[in-house]
Amino acid sequence: MSLKQRLIFLLCGMALAGPAAAGIAEVLEQHRQHGFSSPAQALDELKKEEAELASAALPLRMRYHDALASLYIGLEQPSQLLAELAELERMAVAEKCQPCAHYKLVREAHRATRMQDLAATRALLLRLEPLTATDPDVRQAIHYARATSYESIGSHVRAIEEGIQAAQLAIASGNPAAQVRALNMMMLSNIGRRDLPRAVALADEAYALAERIGYVYMMAYIRGNQGWIYSLTGEPDKQLRMLNEALAITRAHPGMHDSELINLVNLAEYHVGRKDYRQGGALAQQAMLLADSQNKPTAKGVVMVSLARAQVELGEPDKGIDTIDKAVALLAAAGAKGYLVDAINAQAVVYERAGRPVQALAALRKAIALKEEATLREREKAVSEAQEKFSAERKDHEIERLSLENARRQAEVAARAWQQRLWAMAALALALGGALLIQLVTRTRRRNRLLEHSNALLSDQSVHDPLTGAYNRRHCVALMAQQEAMHAGRSRDRSYSASVGLMLLDVDHFKHINDSCGHYAGDEVLVEIARRLQALVRQHDVVVRWGGEEFVLVLPGTSADGMMVLAERVLKTIADTPILADGRAVPVTVSLGCVSYPLLAGLPWQDSLKVADLAMYLAKHGGRNRAVCLMQVDPGVPPELLTGDLAAAEEAGHVKLRTILGPAAKSPEIAPGELAQLT
Repeated sequence: MSLKQRLIFLLCGMALAGPAAAGIAEVLEQHRQHGFSSPAQALDELKKEEAELASAALPLRMRYHDALASLYIGLEQPSQLLAELAELERMAVAEKCQPCAHYKLVREAHRATRMQDLAATRALLLRLEPLTATDPDVRQAIHYARATSYESIGSHVRAIEEGIQAAQLAIASGNPAAQVRALNMMMLSNIGRRDLPRAVALADEAYALAERIGYVYMMAYIRGNQGWIYSLTGEPDKQLRMLNEALAITRAHPGMHDSELINLVNLAEYHVGRKDYRQGGALAQQAMLLADSQNKPTAKGVVMVSLARAQVELGEPDKGIDTIDKAVALLAAAGAKGYLVDAINAQAVVYERAGRPVQALAALRKAIALKEEATLREREKAVSEAQEKFSAERKDHEIERLSLENARRQAEVAARAWQQRLWAMAALALALGGALLIQLVTRTRRRNRLLEHSNALLSDQSVHDPLTGAYNRRHCVALMAQQEAMHAGRSRDRSYSASVGLMLLDVDHFKHINDSCGHYAGDEVLVEIARRLQALVRQHDVVVRWGGEEFVLVLPGTSADGMMVLAERVLKTIADTPILADGRAVPVTVSLGCVSYPLLAGLPWQDSLKVADLAMYLAKHGGRNRAVCLMQVDPGVPPELLTGDLAAAEEAGHVKLRTILGPAAKSPEIAPGELAQLT
């Protein structure tokens, strides 16, 4: 909807509602075009027009109550928020206003992310995902809610995708204030995935637009976020400048106490971290007073940690100990577990600096215990989610199999029915004339083409892995049976090269990836590996997901020497570039076992793949991130030795193996066995 169309819409709403509604429409449009200085100021502007609401049309009333709900979330006034959500629900039911229901769900998601309620956020995301709307404002709100929800649960890439759509819709509908919010959210997502240059660019763009339209409230938040970026890039001077500018903005405009508190907390932490303890302590004292006035115990507890560190370093150890003890108690009472562990770690430091090693050790042990407890909870949650996912996948696969069979049967029944109908009516068609017969034949051919298309689709689904798009084990078995038959039929023709390369690939430390990043990230790793393998092989080669984190490459006409060349390329392709999975850059390596089929006369292809598995085991045992290729086989080697103990066969001189080392995973800041954010 263009700006001109929007003004026409608002004028129509004013006409329907009468002259009294003009004030509400003007305030809402003002907020769209210019934002506001603070939620409190914006709320006052809207509430002044509340008396005019009784005669307003439904679209205007919907936007009014949605705006109030959004502002009450920012002001942290839960009872007033619930009243606005109830009104949106009432309009949705009593006045059959579907957009009202959409806005209610959007604001519930907004509240969940604001409260950092991850369980509620995930549940609401499931309801947000299928939502569609014709009104561009509603669509924009839905995409923005999805973006903030994904960011809240740490899915930075999905958050950016939704944020882009939200920004584009804001531009198309003439809503620059919403565009600023979308840009700010995308900046946060890029900070989360540690793409700091892009975060800087988005922050600059968001601030420039906010400054141009006069969106003071977002100007302060963006400057604070820029301070965070510069702390990560190691530019303390720029960080301090951003934080001071943010504080100056909040103090120059009434009603911005929430932003002022955040910036005071950040500034106090900055100065204490730079060992300017006197300035840090003074700012912390100001922040504590403001936190008390706003009844925000978590913010007060966090800034008291900075104050305690400053007091100890300024020669007041008793005050520092008293302050840090109160901070820990306050955060524990507030249930701020994320901050509590950091506070207890700081408590250990304060005790140590104050010359109390026994208490320092006790605090340190307590922090370790809390970390272990949190880790255990996460592991139990991951196991529970994995079990639920496994059960769901089994049900999905069974439903898919039954659906495919049912669809095929229905298609066959339909085809037979049309054939019978054709023959039954053929005589009548001949009597009525050739034109009717031609029409019947044409319709039958069309039905047959549709049947062929349906069968082709069903056949394609039956041979591909639903997650990665690679071929599945069923297709691999059928393909190798064909290769085995071709080899048996042409083995006497010396001009025929029947060798088929078999490369068995297993992802190194895949369980660690699942445990550290989650099973959704693990799935993304498998999808990306399949994509890279598919891009690497020839058109007639086949990439198969054999099971779990194992892949098989079927490479017709590939010799042992050719397998070595390809194995080196596979190792390099996987290890050179970390895989972006659920917003994290995951360094991945693989281990390979490579053989050429047939290994021995009369030895089935399944045994060749078993030998490839043994070779892959040797690669794992040798240190991973490498390939072990079977180059030569003595025709006199006992088959049971070849398929049972490849290392013993090599020691006995029956086989020749070659090992190819892969490159180091490209992640310089990652310690062995650890994962890191994208930088």
